[in-house]
Amino acid sequence: MRIGIFPNAAKKDSARLAARIIKCCHDYGCEYCVACCEDRADGAGARLCSDETVYDHIDMAFVLGGDGTVLKGARAFASRRIPVCGINLGSLGFLYEVEGNDVEARFADIMAGRYFEEERIMLSGELIYADGMVQPLPDALNDVVIGHGNVGKLVRVDMSINGYFVQQYPGDGIVVATPTGSTGYTFSAGGPIVPPHVKGMMVTPLCPHLLLKVPVVLSDDDELSFSVQDSRNVVRISVDGMTDFEFVGDMTLRIRKSAATLRFIRFDKGYFYANLFKKMRGAE
Repeated sequence: MRIGIFPNAAKKDSARLAARIIKCCHDYGCEYCVACCEDRADGAGARLCSDETVYDHIDMAFVLGGDGTVLKGARAFASRRIPVCGINLGSLGFLYEVEGNDVEARFADIMAGRYFEEERIMLSGELIYADGMVQPLPDALNDVVIGHGNVGKLVRVDMSINGYFVQQYPGDGIVVATPTGSTGYTFSAGGPIVPPHVKGMMVTPLCPHLLLKVPVVLSDDDELSFSVQDSRNVVRISVDGMTDFEFVGDMTLRIRKSAATLRFIRFDKGYFYANLFKKMRGAE
């Protein structure tokens, strides 16, 4: 098995944890590659692969950091169907099941086949221009956010579901989230927490100037369309908080379930609820 190690250099324990995983790879005779800025070997003989090439040399990935570290590589992992085992070094880590103290034990479980794979759906978006040109957006693991470009400025977002107009939302914008993203921005905006095995999408209005302010849970087979033709203020689209796009009145944004899924290495079938309530209580 070829192991990819993806440390977050901003986390103080990341290098130490990467060294422990490298030792596990040596102990079990696994090839490994550590993601970095370029292809080279370090002074200790560890193989370092650039962020562009590392995905072509691995069968599974150990990601060391917080949820943002997974989000950064989610599209690359999903497109190549590389399963991810996350080691939590962040403050919350809803995507993670493994803590740093458990690395050696969980590595042994993987080598012995004592794990299962969990698939997380992603969102696929595209911007359609007035002349018919289509601009694909990057897939989102967490959410696609339509929001104002200027703080304090109201925007008007029209939403249609499967081609049928539903509602215009005046307010700060809208979050369209996967079950994975339901513990993120949409939760802070009053949206529901949805476990990963539920195949759906959540639409949560942000500070809507409406009496009806409830979020909506949809099937993952539904297709959503949005426009902002009545909005007089700057509107932007954010994909997983990583990439932004301008959204103007003659454009239509379409969002549906992506054909790609992100696969996680899991060990305990009840991990989600145990992890959820532990994190929500602020427990360490």
